[in-house]
Amino acid sequence: MKKNNKTYQTARLSAIPNMASAVSKKISLFQQQHRKVVEDATAFYQQYPLDIDQLRKYKKKLNAYAQQIEIIEKYKKEHGVLPQIAGQKSPEKYLHQLYMYEQNDKKAFTLLRQQMAIAQTKRYENLDHLTDNMLDLLNNQRIFSQFLGTLVLSTPLPDEKIRCVRNEKFKPIYIAGLVVALFEQIRITHGFKNRYLVEAMSDMFADPKASFMDIEQNSLSHEEMAAYREEVLKPVAKAALLLSIGSYSPQVEDIFAGDRYRLLSQQERELLVATIKIQSTAYLKLGIGIPPQRFNTHQEKLDYTEYEKNKLEFMLSFFSDENNDNCELQRLLKIPVVYSSFMISTKPEFDYRRIYDAYDTIRKSAVNNELDQNYSQLFLAMVGRFPIGSGIYFFNPETESIEQAIVSSLYPDNPHQPICKQITRRQLKSMTQQEIIVPVANNIFFESARHKSGYDDEYFTLKYQNSFVWNANEVWEVQIPALDFWKKDGTRKVCTAPMPKANH
Repeated sequence: MKKNNKTYQTARLSAIPNMASAVSKKISLFQQQHRKVVEDATAFYQQYPLDIDQLRKYKKKLNAYAQQIEIIEKYKKEHGVLPQIAGQKSPEKYLHQLYMYEQNDKKAFTLLRQQMAIAQTKRYENLDHLTDNMLDLLNNQRIFSQFLGTLVLSTPLPDEKIRCVRNEKFKPIYIAGLVVALFEQIRITHGFKNRYLVEAMSDMFADPKASFMDIEQNSLSHEEMAAYREEVLKPVAKAALLLSIGSYSPQVEDIFAGDRYRLLSQQERELLVATIKIQSTAYLKLGIGIPPQRFNTHQEKLDYTEYEKNKLEFMLSFFSDENNDNCELQRLLKIPVVYSSFMISTKPEFDYRRIYDAYDTIRKSAVNNELDQNYSQLFLAMVGRFPIGSGIYFFNPETESIEQAIVSSLYPDNPHQPICKQITRRQLKSMTQQEIIVPVANNIFFESARHKSGYDDEYFTLKYQNSFVWNANEVWEVQIPALDFWKKDGTRKVCTAPMPKANH
């Protein structure tokens, strides 16, 4: 691959949001942009085959005109007069009509190609803008936590009719965020052997172990970050965003048979997965592809085409069958896809308590070699046992009562000890900007904590009905304003005081 020596624009990096309100606005913006990307794809699948068919018809007619004109002109050149044509009184008039028809169809052909190029450029730009806005929210752990947590907390409740439709629309954004974050962890700890990545990232970083996903401010220079985003992170994010875009094609709609969320048979499921991959690949190659541009020289065009072609082939490797060059990318993708099926479910029947099973499912799948063990370990360390945006109950020694909290940060020091915002005090709504770390001994999700809590089994049975977690979506933006929740002062307190001894 030819090394790109372009100069990158770094001004955007200075405008990345840092206040909770600014991040929320950004999330709202790219959710709108993602809807536009879906609309673009739906229109592409409907219109592109028609346009291609029309281009073929124009080509066929133009070839026929050209052949007839050539025959007539050749005859005139050889004999000095136009030939008599069956069914035509005037060969001169007929030849004039041929030229006129040819000219009109050439104009129509050129116009249609221009319209297709404009539509392709628009699709490319819409995806590019969405990716830029999404990557702004992966600039450090604090922003990323708000980004991912807001998506989860904004999902509809289990019994809401719009849940499947809305979750289906936003699941690709959730997956893409996790893919980029996991990609960064793998880059720092294990590295990649993929040819494109090796070439693109050679000499890119002053410190190859420096991460843009630090807690607050990453140590990458603006020049490093701009190059990393453009050459690596944007192609990765775009591929992740388009993984299931093929589900909006007519071929997949036929498999759904009018119900996108019905339970499929194993045979239907296999056909669905294969068809989505084919159609997603087609959209990336034909719908996005390499957008046309104007150039001053032929060499500029060649350099641009080679540069964009390398990036496109890299993105397409995410959709290809697994091989020696893309196996790392395929293993990376599988983990966020599995995790998202718990967190952003599109199943008609959904119990929110299933999200707390995601950690163990990935861990067991890694043990069984169904998922990459090293990558899974990195991923689980990032998300923790208790997903961001999930609700927990914990015993607070300060109030000597069981309080509610919502997981508010990723990257816990211990995956079993979530970083949370406490939202009740003495079981009344209350919230500060400080985060708390809840140890296993204080988290009543764990049986050992319940036994040590000072509360008897009957209390837990009556009070919690054996459900020791809660759905934070029920109070989100109703009792818990998003902007208040995401405001953090940077301090964290650990609940370490002893549990009560007396029964209640």
